Amino acid sequence: MAPIWSVLANRKDKANQSFWTQKRLDVVDGCCPANPGDIVALGPGCKIDPCLLPSTTGLIIEIDGVPSPCQDILNFIPGTGITITYSPDCGYIFAVTGTVACGSAAYLCTDEVGVEVQVDLSHPTHPGQLLISQPGNTTAIWADPQVQGLYPAGSTICPAPAYVAPTCIQPILIGGADCNGVLQNVAVSTGGEILVLAQDQETDINVQRFAATTGIGLRTNLTATLVPLLSISPKVGTGTVVFTFRNLDFLSNGQLSHFQLLLNPTLTGASFVNVDPTSEMTYDVTATAYSGGRLLDAGYIGADSRHNDYEFRFNFTAATPPIITLVFAPVTGSSKSVAGCSFAWDEQSTCL
Repeated sequence: MAPIWSVLANRKDKANQSFWTQKRLDVVDGCCPANPGDIVALGPGCKIDPCLLPSTTGLIIEIDGVPSPCQDILNFIPGTGITITYSPDCGYIFAVTGTVACGSAAYLCTDEVGVEVQVDLSHPTHPGQLLISQPGNTTAIWADPQVQGLYPAGSTICPAPAYVAPTCIQPILIGGADCNGVLQNVAVSTGGEILVLAQDQETDINVQRFAATTGIGLRTNLTATLVPLLSISPKVGTGTVVFTFRNLDFLSNGQLSHFQLLLNPTLTGASFVNVDPTSEMTYDVTATAYSGGRLLDAGYIGADSRHNDYEFRFNFTAATPPIITLVFAPVTGSSKSVAGCSFAWDEQSTCL
């Protein structure tokens, strides 16, 4: 006859109970079903009878109180020599004993219900590798992190293009936007030195030089008021062209003269005409008066010619194109000023 066990226990289970109630509790070691309140004891072989352990069917696995999309994954209860197996629809397979018992592929569940990522396609080969999602996001392999730029040189900056897996090395570079708003690398020599190319490099094929002049006849000013001598202004609709003002030449026939180089004066009597069929600039020599404008340069000249070099850029970015004008007048004490001038500038319509 197998031994039958019981123990006496005291309990308090009623309100205002003044003393403990004594109750006999059965001890079970393999006789199923057990009753509520029974005490489970080790059976033969010093093991708990499986019939006294909770069933794995009907379990709900929760993460932070929320049911996980990966249910029914515990097929066995851990114990000595017992294998823990995740179900194939969401299962990385491992064993307490260190032996894989079933299945052939390992998966991780994502937060999206029903989506699985296969993760047993590779194994780490050196420290520092990460499990990295592959195109399609249904597999992941152990690989070195992609420490490089997301987009290659030549990509538009805004909006950014859709990401695609790189086919060329795209290290994190020092770069910038060219005149078309496209990402470009900072170029280096084979020795690693940074190559510098001036934006207005005059020898570049994309830069053209143009000039305008007052013509073969000099203009006379008999008043003490500064009057326009030569003006240039970009054509309407040339917002993509960058103009670089290069120089002016000013000539006087002997009388002392004063001149000023102005930006955006208001001209009276101007009539702009095209400089050249291939140029995006117009010029005027007919204006009789002006007002306003910002002073860019000024000087004096006698019976001589004067050459001034510049390097300032301007383009047509507003509703009204910019104007550069040279005005002149005789200095105090001189009866007249007879002069002529010319401008030279570069036009860059595409990136260098």
